[in-house]
Parts: sequence; structure tokens; C-alpha cells
Amino acid sequence: MKKLIFLITYILIALIVTSIQAQTGDVIEKFPDAPKLKKVAQAGYTFLKIGVDARATGFGEAGVTLEGDASTVFFNPAGITSIKGYSIFTGYTTWFADIQKTAIAAGFELNKIGHFAISAAMMDYNSVEGTAIDITNPLGYRDTGNLGIQEYVVGLTYGRRFTDRFGVALTAKYCAQDLIAKKSNIFAIDVGTLYDIRWKGLKIGMSIQHFAPNMKYVEETFQLPLTFQIGAQADLLSFINMESNMHRLNFHFAACNPIDYSERFHFGLEYWFKDIVSLRGGYKSNYDEEGISLGIGVRYTGINFNYSFADFGPFLGSVNRFSANINF
Repeated sequence: MKKLIFLITYILIALIVTSIQAQTGDVIEKFPDAPKLKKVAQAGYTFLKIGVDARATGFGEAGVTLEGDASTVFFNPAGITSIKGYSIFTGYTTWFADIQKTAIAAGFELNKIGHFAISAAMMDYNSVEGTAIDITNPLGYRDTGNLGIQEYVVGLTYGRRFTDRFGVALTAKYCAQDLIAKKSNIFAIDVGTLYDIRWKGLKIGMSIQHFAPNMKYVEETFQLPLTFQIGAQADLLSFINMESNMHRLNFHFAACNPIDYSERFHFGLEYWFKDIVSLRGGYKSNYDEEGISLGIGVRYTGINFNYSFADFGPFLGSVNRFSANINF
């Protein structure tokens, strides 16, 4: 039975990866004389790409191998297969132009059946005042009130740990958008795997996010920001025989293949002192603005508080994220 499930999982992953490669090939086929063409502006619902976990964003969003709490559904759903008991997550992001993103998730383990999680994220654009042409007004326009722009996603995740080292999970999610001119919604899936090698803290993870059919907005057809990630983490101190209960230094790496850009690489370091206080730093390569990120975290008796700072350059400024996890 386990072998059958493994086979089905990897067939699904292979089909999705093949779809990503085919869609990339379509672009190259249309522009054969432009091999360096970047796959930009080919996706909608881009709010789905904004990270919500202050821990992972503190070390460059290389979080594809994180596990053990509900926040992992936003990077790699297979991370929930390590939850013991119950886990609750909440995250808050201050984006540009007074825009905020809020996320919540809850996961739990159900003996002999697997692991489950529910999640939701919403963009808050505050008050966006609308106007309409009015030639009778000396200003040439009139106010129409708050436009009420809305974007949100709600997901349900199921995961299972087939061995004490290997876990698989899938998220089915409903995405919705109201941009005044037209309302739209779509169902999408995320799938992920996580393998703990149990040698010097080495773990390998893979995730495919936002897989869905094409959408049509007014007259234009577009895709969700489909992204394939593969990553790893390791305890660097164990490689130089400095393992201890006092200090831990994890290196995180993720290679990303998004549908709307060329390949990107995320690098991060996370230092833990007595598994209580954590300092983080990361770098994201092949981004127009984003690059360096920093973070800090505190963990005590199953409660985790995290903060991260990401630099988007002199024009856009910085992004701050706050998150909390409770495991019980």
C-alpha cells in the first residue's frame, strides 16, 4: 500500500513539473530568438506569493524544509506531518503602500489517519477611494466611495507520514479576488514532500504551489503563480564536530522555478541558542528589488514569536513581518 501511495505521489509531482516545463517551453517557442527572455508578468493572483511566516522570511524564505507547526502549509504542506498534538499559527505582514496581509492556520495529528490543517490568508488594502468622470463638477470628477478591493485564500491540507523520515501532504484551496471590474475565483492545489536523512541535521524538501487551470480576466487569459521549489537544510556545526545542546547553526537553501520569472535561489542561516533564542539572516538572488533579510525569534514552552525585516531597495523600502506559533 505504501509503495502504491509513493508511486501515485511522484506521478502527480511529475505531471505538475512537466506542466511547468511545457508552459515555459511555450514562451521559448514563441520567441526562439530571445533565449534570455525572462518570464515576467505571466501570472495573476500574485498576492499568493507574499510570504507570511516571519521565521522563514527571516532567512530568505528558504523554508521548504521547515516542519512541525501549522505555518509550514504556506511553504511546504508536508511540514505538518511532524506536528505532535495541535499547532496554531498567525502571521501579519506590513506590505507597501499601507497594504497588509494577515494569515492564520491550525493543524493537528489524528492517530492512524494522518495530519490535517486549515489555513487562510487575506490582503487588506485599507480604504481605496474610487472616482468617476463628472463634467458637472468643477473638478471634473466625483467620489464614488471605497472600492472595497478583496483578495483571500482558504485552504484544507491533508498529510501523512509513511515512515518516521518521510512525509507527503496536499493542500486544496479556494482563491478569490474582487478587483471592482470583475470578480473571480478558482480552486488550486499545493503538494509537497519532506525527507529527514537524520545525518548532521540534513533534510530535503520539495513543494509545488498554486497549481490550477488557466483563468480568464475580462479578455486576458492568465495563470496562478505556479512555483516549483526544492530545498535542503543542514546543521553546519555538526560538520565541524561542534554539536552541542547550547548552539545550533542551520543552513537553509531553496531553488525556485516560478512560472512568471526565471530561476531563483534562496539562502539562509538560522542560529539557535539553547533552542530558546534565534538569530536569522538570508539572501534571495535574481530578484529586481528584494535581497537581504534579517530576523529574530524566541521560543518557550511551545510558544514561538518571530520577527523579520526584508529590504526591497530605496524606492520600495522595507517589509516587516510578525508571527506567532503555539504547539500543544
